[in-house]
Amino acid sequence: MMKGLPSGYNKDLQEDKQAVFDAEDTLTGCLAVVASVVDGLTLNRARAESAASGLLLATDVADYLVGRGVPFRRAHEIVGALVRKLVTDGREFASLSLEEWRAASDLFGPDIVSRVTARASVDAKQTPQSTAPAAVAAALREIGDWLAGPLG
Repeated sequence: MMKGLPSGYNKDLQEDKQAVFDAEDTLTGCLAVVASVVDGLTLNRARAESAASGLLLATDVADYLVGRGVPFRRAHEIVGALVRKLVTDGREFASLSLEEWRAASDLFGPDIVSRVTARASVDAKQTPQSTAPAAVAAALREIGDWLAGPLG
């Protein structure tokens, strides 16, 4: 980057640091906002779990069908039709009987009722950066160790 510069300073690098200073100002402001939000944050577990139900779990229903051998494209169609019907009727997945599940696809088994819950959705995610409780605990440990380190 410096190869083509003249031998003298010649003001070529006069504004090279402006972007860094702007980024620092932006980051400082963002961190102040995040700190104020997190400081006043309280979670109501029951309310959060009830809000994470309903039709938000449509992808989990599609994943269930994929686990039973249905191609995702077809699973998406099946779940999409089911969601459209539920929206029209003002219902959600929890209100479906096993017969209604099977009317959408004969691949739905009795276990679908226990698989379409917020807890089951969280537990089903098993990648390192997912919502699985073990992954979240590992991430919290990692950030705790980092904060306790030499810079913390």
